Amino acid sequence: MEIQASHALMKICVRAAIIWIVSMLLAIPEAVFSDLHPFHDKGTNKTFISCAPYPHSDGLHPKIHSMASFLIFYIIPLSVISVYYYFIAKNLIRSAYNIPVEGNVHVRKQIESRKRLARTVLVFVCLFAFCWLPTHIIYLYRSYHYSEVDTSVLHFIASICARILAFTNSCVNPFALYLLSKSFRKQFNNQLPCCRARLLIRSHSMARST
Repeated sequence: MEIQASHALMKICVRAAIIWIVSMLLAIPEAVFSDLHPFHDKGTNKTFISCAPYPHSDGLHPKIHSMASFLIFYIIPLSVISVYYYFIAKNLIRSAYNIPVEGNVHVRKQIESRKRLARTVLVFVCLFAFCWLPTHIIYLYRSYHYSEVDTSVLHFIASICARILAFTNSCVNPFALYLLSKSFRKQFNNQLPCCRARLLIRSHSMARST
């Protein structure tokens, strides 16, 4: 049993390491081609120097890279998780309807739990699509207007909001799971010191009563 657990843990560690290695490899192009470049703002007639992720000698490079990033980091992952989550939700709902419900409270709770899990899966897909789409839209917009500088307040606010949404997606899943899953919420609350103290008091009181 311990050998199987250690083997499963090793598989998880290897997969996590592969994900990190692939992520670092995909970030190499921007690290290699980025450079300081002078930008001219036509509105204020001022020139400033900023870090540009692509060389300005080639206008096709940023367009290719932004489209490739949009496909690799958004379209393909969204398609994969949408397809898999669709089949997961479909099987959960189908299995829920195939369970007989004649007067069995436990079975009804199981059906509701499976339907709730299917909705949770759908929420995660929508969160990924919603949080990352603005970042990629701005990325594509900048790559197709690479020689120009948009210093408008609207562009600045949109960029900040898109960046916040992208970072939010990395930490919003546990909160969504807490709100949508009763079992996750129960186990999470049990790990909190205040809730754990209440459980200990309750268990002691029940032991005394028995």
